[in-house]
Amino acid sequence: MATEGLFAVTCRQGGLHLAEDSVFFEFELAGEGLVTPLVTTFRRRTQIMARYRMNDLLRLSEAPCRCGSPLRCVDEIVGRMDDVFRLASPDGPVLVTPDVLRNAVLKADRRIDDFRLVQTGPDKVELSLPPTFADDAAAAAHEAVQALLDARQAVATVTLVRAPLPLETGRKLRRVEARLERAR
Repeated sequence: MATEGLFAVTCRQGGLHLAEDSVFFEFELAGEGLVTPLVTTFRRRTQIMARYRMNDLLRLSEAPCRCGSPLRCVDEIVGRMDDVFRLASPDGPVLVTPDVLRNAVLKADRRIDDFRLVQTGPDKVELSLPPTFADDAAAAAHEAVQALLDARQAVATVTLVRAPLPLETGRKLRRVEARLERAR
């Protein structure tokens, strides 16, 4: 369920099936086997959605679901398209998805349960952790993010910030976020 309506349901096997019986899906390639959907639905009574571009990054299943449904299955919802880090590399632009970034931080140390990772510039990334976290956990997370970016040959500097992370009640919590002005 999305704000815009029902787009997928789970089956008894745990697969997430797109509601292709009531919504027409088109997909734009986003790179690295990911797509972003455009949806069209004519069943709505108040406002028809025609080729509405969703902000989600999806990895679609290449195999049919074990439940036997003919509806397409989503293997993974990777994150939001506008939270993909776009960084330069010697071989051209590199896209790093929110799930990969989040996993790098969380796998660095089991004690980490809250953080913010923000791309603040074309080659700048800021990792914020509460000052209550152990210094070795913070250092491990910092090193893990920098190592991930280095492995992808991304030209970026990761800065570690130790500061309280206040709960923002005015919007949805986003631990990984790209705060860059879009070229117009």
